[in-house]
Amino acid sequence: MKEVLREIEAIARCSEEISSVEFKHLRLSRGLHLYLTFVCENPGEPAGSVPDRLKVKRAAAARALKKLEDDGLVAQREAPDLRKDKRVYPTEQGKSAYLFIRNEGEYADKSSLRGLSPEETAQLLDMLYRVRINVEKDWRFVQKGGRRPYIHEYYDRLIAADSAEEAAADRETLAETEPSSAEDPSAGPAPTGEASLYGNVREGEEVSLWTYEETAEQDARRSTRPDPEND
Repeated sequence: MKEVLREIEAIARCSEEISSVEFKHLRLSRGLHLYLTFVCENPGEPAGSVPDRLKVKRAAAARALKKLEDDGLVAQREAPDLRKDKRVYPTEQGKSAYLFIRNEGEYADKSSLRGLSPEETAQLLDMLYRVRINVEKDWRFVQKGGRRPYIHEYYDRLIAADSAEEAAADRETLAETEPSSAEDPSAGPAPTGEASLYGNVREGEEVSLWTYEETAEQDARRSTRPDPEND
């Protein structure tokens, strides 16, 4: 049911575009209102928990909080019990901007849920919550470097296709570089079972080490056999 996620993504894109237009006077870059809203609704939250709570990368959250701090909308302060991670608080200017953002959110809720009964709204919220939990599990898994099963299947198909292409190319190359003895009159007789076992060495040819050793061993065995002409 890929249509479900597409509908959710379309809703998110529409909401983001609306916010980018209506929040221009607040001088908030795209998406910064989400961080400001979180800070105002969770004052004193450790800065390190923002990425996990908003489901964003740590680098992106650090840049966003730094931008809000530079604009005077939030302040990061060290906590005596948490010195390695600063806590984030909204400034008076940030609280003022949040009031406008909150009003927009309340209106958006009413506008987007038009035609739904309270029961349907509660049911929709419950289903979206369960969907979010499922997606969040995958998000955490991927953020830790995991690969979901479909990626392994995709790479397995690529590897299989590459192997098939390489095998076909090897067969074509072999057919081009090694013509049959019927096509080449100068070709010698077909190797016997013994010759093929030891490399089919011709007189005057340089042999590889393993072929030479095997042939020498074979000659040694032959020299120990009785000569039938001398019997």
